[in-house]
Amino acid sequence: MAPEPTVDALIDEGDKALEAGEYERALQLFEQALQADPEHWGAALGRVEALEMLWRTAEALRYVRALTPATTEEDDPERVDLEARILEARGEFADADKLFARAHELAPREYPLPVRTTAADFRAILDKVLESLPEVIRSAVAQVPVLVEAKPTAAIAERAPHITPEVLGLFVGTTVGEMVVAPSGYPNVVLLYQRNLERAGRSRSEVSKEIKITLLHEYGHYLGFDEEELEHLGLG
Repeated sequence: MAPEPTVDALIDEGDKALEAGEYERALQLFEQALQADPEHWGAALGRVEALEMLWRTAEALRYVRALTPATTEEDDPERVDLEARILEARGEFADADKLFARAHELAPREYPLPVRTTAADFRAILDKVLESLPEVIRSAVAQVPVLVEAKPTAAIAERAPHITPEVLGLFVGTTVGEMVVAPSGYPNVVLLYQRNLERAGRSRSEVSKEIKITLLHEYGHYLGFDEEELEHLGLG
């Protein structure tokens, strides 16, 4: 009979599952690790992250707040950042930003402040990016508009089950190759998620770069490229 996996092995596999987007499997592995060692910090944080990625934000919030230390002890910036992300996924933006700031205070290099912009500023950055896109993508933009939203929602996740609260953008609709075969019934649109993109870079120029990569990726989907092909093009 094979020996039971160690707690460290379970957590290592859970981390790999998270990275691969296998969130149900990650959750199972972290919970198995916690059964063996209920006090394991890494497993507890991993469970919270898996729950957030599965849109189970009420559970994630309950678990992450249960990890809050006594007032006499310093908090863990990773725990604080996770709670901020969960609140943000729930649309509680003001409280989320307070916690992002707290995580930054605790560990400035590991947790930079989000590059927050107004709607007008973000649109100005986006317009400059759109002007810089290749002609084939600019032609696609003329057919499929770009809309900016603060965050993805559980409702859009029901339409596109593969997305998480942390996704940067999403193409919704029917690809060029499918149009004559099976129109989706949804209007073609590329969605950009402003708050996630603002956290993807440490400066306005980095945010601009992330917007460009995201647009190329999502319009690549519209033009019919799959994830493997986009990865090969450096747009994964």
